[in-house]
Amino acid sequence: MSADAKSDKKTSLSVCHLADVHLGYRRYNRLAKSGLNQREVDVNLAFQEAVNRIISIRPDLVIIAGDLFHAVRPSNAIVTFCFRQLRKLSRELGSPIIIVGGNHEAPKRVDTGSVLQLFCEIDGVFVADTSMEVFSFPDKGVSVTCLPHSAMEGLSQQSLRADDRFAHNILVAHAQVNERWVSDFGGAEVELKALQPHEWDYIALGHVHIHKIVGLNAFYSGSLEHTSANIWAEGKELKGFLEVSLPTAKRTFHALTSPREIVVLDPIDAQDADPQGLMERITEVVESVPGGLEGKIARLQIGNITRETYKNLDHKALRALRARALHLTLDVTFVSMRGDVKAVAQPGRGLLRDQLIDFSKTWEAPGISTDDIGEVLSTYLAKIEASYEAS
Repeated sequence: MSADAKSDKKTSLSVCHLADVHLGYRRYNRLAKSGLNQREVDVNLAFQEAVNRIISIRPDLVIIAGDLFHAVRPSNAIVTFCFRQLRKLSRELGSPIIIVGGNHEAPKRVDTGSVLQLFCEIDGVFVADTSMEVFSFPDKGVSVTCLPHSAMEGLSQQSLRADDRFAHNILVAHAQVNERWVSDFGGAEVELKALQPHEWDYIALGHVHIHKIVGLNAFYSGSLEHTSANIWAEGKELKGFLEVSLPTAKRTFHALTSPREIVVLDPIDAQDADPQGLMERITEVVESVPGGLEGKIARLQIGNITRETYKNLDHKALRALRARALHLTLDVTFVSMRGDVKAVAQPGRGLLRDQLIDFSKTWEAPGISTDDIGEVLSTYLAKIEASYEAS
């Protein structure tokens, strides 16, 4: 590069860093007016808000650090929505948009291909989906090295070096870096030192759904909505994206307003409680939610409850309470009549039967309804629970 070209390089650079959008994420058996799963719509709204906010900020560069989609093969409707949003972002912003593949988008078979390549058809969009890629923008004085999930396995063989011809060097990686907090499973685990942090002005990370600092120049922007494996643990975390200014490294976190509220209700100890008294306590706890339960995602833990007490609760009233929320998980832990054997339930994740039924609704099998799948799973669970009682 000539001396004149070097003198034209920008000395300042603004970057918007987002990650873990998870378009196509579906949960719970609630549909929006459009016919899409309501949580799928929620994620769309969060992405749409982020796009509009980024356009108003007008950064020099946009980075999406992995898991733009929740699945390798998102629906046609979701792909169309994403294409239109990225095209809008590119047209109105006029700045490069870099997309790095995450573990959710990584196909297990080479011939499956990656949907991310479609977005290369949009002017100004650059994709690194399967291997390390370096994108350079001389007019902005920046070089961006990208490590998608699929490239992390061979990281030890990669030569991670900054390009001294550019004023700014950025590394983008989708991995679990120096982090014990698990938002999502399936990510590559690496130490920060393996990324050669001293080489980079900024390291944009994806995979962990919480906005966190990993090193002096390495950050997770967090997800745009509550899509982690355990949303209850991250319920109070703000969702949004980062705006970074180089070379000062000044960071601003832009919290989104669209993510649906997550509520963890005060747990109830049902020991020695009768059905009527327990129902009154449940109603009291639900009614205590500021602003009401309507439209929220909530969890209520009920411990030390006997099967007889649970059977004699007012289930019609329970269904009415649950209907007020977008979703209310009753996390029930049973005790046997002997008081020393716990039935099959998963602490922190709700009654297993309810989980299996919810899970069955996400399955698609030709010629088999989701109700039939749920019935089969419930039958097996009943046999397991009977064995506990007999033991």
